[in-house]
Amino acid sequence: MFESLVKIIFESWHILQESAVYMLLGFFVAGVLKAFLADDFVATHLGKGKIANIIKASLLGVPIPLCSCGVVPAAAGLRKQGAGKGATAAFLISTPETGVDSIAVTYALLDPIMTILRPLAAFVTGTCAGLLIEKCDDGRDDDIGPGAT
Repeated sequence: MFESLVKIIFESWHILQESAVYMLLGFFVAGVLKAFLADDFVATHLGKGKIANIIKASLLGVPIPLCSCGVVPAAAGLRKQGAGKGATAAFLISTPETGVDSIAVTYALLDPIMTILRPLAAFVTGTCAGLLIEKCDDGRDDDIGPGAT
């Protein structure tokens, strides 16, 4: 029993070490977004309720080279700046699927058709998820949005 617990702790530490670089990259991108994108810009262009905002968030997420670990702080930063739930979900899903670096690798290893289809699939899945989130939103406030303590 004790040996299993030690193995779990060791593996958890190993996962933390592997993901730490990506989490730091995500915090850096969140900081850059906070520094260079004004809150009113984010609220206007990625705010609640508009399909265009979800599409913009999905398009914004496609070229950013963040993994699934690093995108979480960046998406939380966007949400705190006033992005809607649907737009945040679209960004959160489209970003780790592809980035400029993985598009280049796709071109090098596969073919031009896959190079086009991969970011297109990231855009479509992010947009669909954002639309579903926005449609199913019950209107309750959450604890991460604007005005949260």
